[in-house]
Amino acid sequence: MVTGNQIVSKGHNSRTMTSFSPTRIIDIAPLFSGGDPATERAVAEALAEHGSFVAAGFAGAEGFRGRIADLLSFFSMEEAHKLVCATCRHVPRNPNIYRGFYPLPKKPHWSHNEIFDIGPEPAMTCPEVPGAESFRESNVWPRVEPVPEWRDRMLAMLRLQREVAMVLMSAIARGFGLEEETLLAPGRGRNATLRLLHYAPAPPEFSFEGHVEDESEWLDDGRRLIARSHVDTGLLSLLWQDETGGLQMRGSDGCWREVPLAPDGLSVHCGDLLRTLTGGRLEGTLHRAVSRGGDRCSVGFFLEPDFETEVVAPAGGPPVSYARHLVNEFPDRFEAPRAA
Repeated sequence: MVTGNQIVSKGHNSRTMTSFSPTRIIDIAPLFSGGDPATERAVAEALAEHGSFVAAGFAGAEGFRGRIADLLSFFSMEEAHKLVCATCRHVPRNPNIYRGFYPLPKKPHWSHNEIFDIGPEPAMTCPEVPGAESFRESNVWPRVEPVPEWRDRMLAMLRLQREVAMVLMSAIARGFGLEEETLLAPGRGRNATLRLLHYAPAPPEFSFEGHVEDESEWLDDGRRLIARSHVDTGLLSLLWQDETGGLQMRGSDGCWREVPLAPDGLSVHCGDLLRTLTGGRLEGTLHRAVSRGGDRCSVGFFLEPDFETEVVAPAGGPPVSYARHLVNEFPDRFEAPRAA
């Protein structure tokens, strides 16, 4: 389960500049036809150096933009239809704590967007960890679908991207010469999150919380941060962005890079758990979103271990269940009736 991510408060250089080098675009088609050492090395090197790359040519990439547009039609629905799915923080009578709809924030927040997310079906199980009840939640669906078979399309997209992510995990292991099962085992279950995001223009008076050291809310090229720098929890993240762009990733060299537009491509970056799984070869990728003030949409996929799976936190220590890891990282986010 992706928790809304970790705000990073120190230890990086976020100097703004008027132009940014792009991350790489890698055709990963060979990975779906038996693998290819050159492509596997390119994937591993890109993540090690830039923290990210854009994957093109994956199985299911043809017509990808159109399928994504159908999913994002959720945000065109009347607010009343969306609020049926809202978490109990926003609509107290609703039972869902985590899965579902998050309206645009009205108070200071680390990002300015509305969100809808789902996990696998049937709902996941998890250990009896205090505060982890929401990990067993079923998905919440609108009573009126924005397009025909929208629910089925959402679940199909979750499955498709999970398959892509697992192929990439295998490529990362081979590219680094690591034991393949070491990286694949934590992701072999069913757990994952598919998240739709709509960034509306933030009012001038809107305040972004979670200030990051040396990171200005405004870049000197006139763009404004709409999602502050953060690292995703979990294993691997795949992100699609619309033609507005604005997604940026920070590499191991401390430089921010622009994620190039790829209508049928997915940017790839590392979750926090890859640090221990790769023996420190990879770190969780710091990333953010910036905008010139218009609307922006994106879709995120987050590969995660099942909640019973034992993981080692990035800071080390004894293995714990993934459920316990999330509660440890975010102790105030999983207590009913609060939404995560």
